[in-house]
Amino acid sequence: MKKNSPIRLNLRNNSLGIKLLIPATILIGVISIYPLFRGISLSFMNFSLRRMHMAHFIGFENFRMILTENREFYDTLLFSFTYAFVVVILSYVSGICFALLLNRDIRFRGFFRAMILIPWIIPPVVAGASWSWLLNDIFGFINVNLVRLEIVERPILFLVEPTLARITVCLTGAWKAFPFMTIVLLSGMQGISDELYESASIDGAGFFRSFWSITLPILKPISMIATVLMFIWTFNNFENIFLLTRGGPAHATFVLPILSYFTAFSRSQLGYASAISTLMLVVLLAMALVYMRILKASNK
Repeated sequence: MKKNSPIRLNLRNNSLGIKLLIPATILIGVISIYPLFRGISLSFMNFSLRRMHMAHFIGFENFRMILTENREFYDTLLFSFTYAFVVVILSYVSGICFALLLNRDIRFRGFFRAMILIPWIIPPVVAGASWSWLLNDIFGFINVNLVRLEIVERPILFLVEPTLARITVCLTGAWKAFPFMTIVLLSGMQGISDELYESASIDGAGFFRSFWSITLPILKPISMIATVLMFIWTFNNFENIFLLTRGGPAHATFVLPILSYFTAFSRSQLGYASAISTLMLVVLLAMALVYMRILKASNK
């Protein structure tokens, strides 16, 4: 290689940037990459927090027990998918409705755009405590007023009855997620030329026809990215459900992150919990591959 070749000059010009990236790379490796590989390695071990000195390698035994003997895992996996899909669908539908409203020329539009972000930016601990108070069956704001207005005869057990608890965590999850969808879809709508809508209006197309034939097709790439990201975030989500129901009642709102947590720290089976987390990673990788194939096919 010549002394002043383009490759050498390029490396020399970028050397400062590379050096500045080294600390951040090491930090990411310590707090993200190492725990990931450590968790995968623990999934192949019989590792109990009560008998840490007796930990030993058992191969795929944890995975065999999960997939063949653990009915709780399949029930939790089913609800994890249900929870993620319901939250994504509800947040997308509500997000596109709010985006359509905020894309119109209305008074105080900037104020409403800022206010719509509150559920997204509010800390999960605050959101969980607030919803726990609102939905409490004894002194909760919602139940107290429903009974006072004689809409219901007795308080609704939002967080006590299993089916209602599942519906409740899905609705609160969608409430937390819809601002992200709104902002993403709103940014996509603002990139659509007004001339397209004017031409459609001249041809006699109304609001719904223009929405179906212009807005949705143009938003398709953004929608796919936003929904997949939201699905991954929701499937991995721990704090929203844990702070509201702690996985109850009777494990009715267990999702895979909560099942892994309880298996590790309540049942002291860290190796078994790591295997659950590894299977969750496999599921998410499979979903990502399916998404990439769908995206590739839609771009042809």
